[in-house]
Amino acid sequence: MSVAQRTGRGIAVEDLGGIREWVRLCRDQWGTLPSWPFHQLGRHLAYKARRAGVPFLEVDAAYTSQRCPRCGHTERANRPDRDNFQCRRCGLAGPADVVAGVNVRDRARSAWVFVTAPAPSP
Repeated sequence: MSVAQRTGRGIAVEDLGGIREWVRLCRDQWGTLPSWPFHQLGRHLAYKARRAGVPFLEVDAAYTSQRCPRCGHTERANRPDRDNFQCRRCGLAGPADVVAGVNVRDRARSAWVFVTAPAPSP
């Protein structure tokens, strides 16, 4: 929060509403999923950002870890395993979480343009 304040930037996170319905878990994780407070985390971040005067956005989480931020190619095969990303079109490779973070940032930047655009004059 302090970095966002100091640099004049905002905070963006994936909207994780409904994650319990679409996430796939290993059998040993089934008991822990109901205790994950995703909604509570998002609300807490929004509250803290508002208090600090930092812009906060939740963006659509769809395909953020399967979409290439360089060329835009989206395919399940771009994620050969849980931890890695490798674009089948342009070859961009890296940690899947980092790629997803770049996509979240880019979606937030696009959304911010609409949030801060001046209202059209009548």
